[in-house]
Amino acid sequence: MLLLAACAQQPTQVVKLYESEGADRHFDTLLVIGIADDPSTRRNLEDMVAAGIKDRGANSVAGHTHTGPGTTLLQSAINEAASQAGADGILVSHIASVDTQMDVEAGRTEVYAECRGGDPADYFLYDYEELQVPDTVRVAHTVVVISNLYDVQSGERVWTIQSTCFNKSTMNEALVDEAEAIARQLMIDDLVG
Repeated sequence: MLLLAACAQQPTQVVKLYESEGADRHFDTLLVIGIADDPSTRRNLEDMVAAGIKDRGANSVAGHTHTGPGTTLLQSAINEAASQAGADGILVSHIASVDTQMDVEAGRTEVYAECRGGDPADYFLYDYEELQVPDTVRVAHTVVVISNLYDVQSGERVWTIQSTCFNKSTMNEALVDEAEAIARQLMIDDLVG
């Protein structure tokens, strides 16, 4: 149990995979594109990352507001969305993997006895009640997101990170941590804000 508690407190890990030489470029407005298996996860990722960037004083636009809700995007649609949003940078965050572990603790039956009075050694003077404790299921998601930042004007990749969050009980909780890590790293690297 202590091991699970220790793992639950592990912060989101960020590893910089690439930064172009002379990447002292500062972006005023980012178009945030999420790549995920389903439209709602894509929308949530885009909204959360865009909000995290805005919290750091930079402009950002969630891609689905210009491209629609689908999960398949062509480069031409992304470029058109960047133009409509007035973005000078495109941030593409791809959910690369989701590892889900489940731990099931079997339920049990607990018996409670209450004495109605008389001799406590007389078992016939007790009322018994059985309580069924259901199975307990604990879910732990480990999510890896790879984020690439592209310069709209040159079309070149400027920056890439891999962020990994550990042992989150829901996918939404994982996305919140991932979005925070991505936005924070953009600011640390002085690309926004």
